[in-house]
Amino acid sequence: MAASTASFQVARALSGIWLVSTCMSALAGSVIVVNEPPWHAVRGNLQQLGEAQMWISIAACVGLLVISRKKHSETEQAWAQGALLIYVLGGLLSVLVLNFGALPKFFVQSNNTLAQMQVVMCMLLHGLCACLTLRSLRKHGRSTSV
Repeated sequence: MAASTASFQVARALSGIWLVSTCMSALAGSVIVVNEPPWHAVRGNLQQLGEAQMWISIAACVGLLVISRKKHSETEQAWAQGALLIYVLGGLLSVLVLNFGALPKFFVQSNNTLAQMQVVMCMLLHGLCACLTLRSLRKHGRSTSV
């Protein structure tokens, strides 16, 4: 029981880190675009920010996937049942599409409204997956503590 509780706490911490990094990168990206007028400086800073956020998100998602299974077992942890793993996989795919599909297109065609909307939609989808993962974990925590 203690190992299950420990893995649940680690899962909550990972999903919290994932959500905070997603929100902070969206906020920092907005601040960078507004405050730095030359496009080459904005582009370089946004690339660094996107890469850092991508690796944090990938680490959190892979960590959640790894600890969702019991050691030497084919069954999932109780907190990993249901749609939680779909949210994690959705977040993993959305960050990959964002950083290897939408952002490079946006950097090349920054005035293109379609490229801007693709970046915004990928970021919203990624943030939604992080939020739903944390919500699902919190709901499980409430149901087991009652």
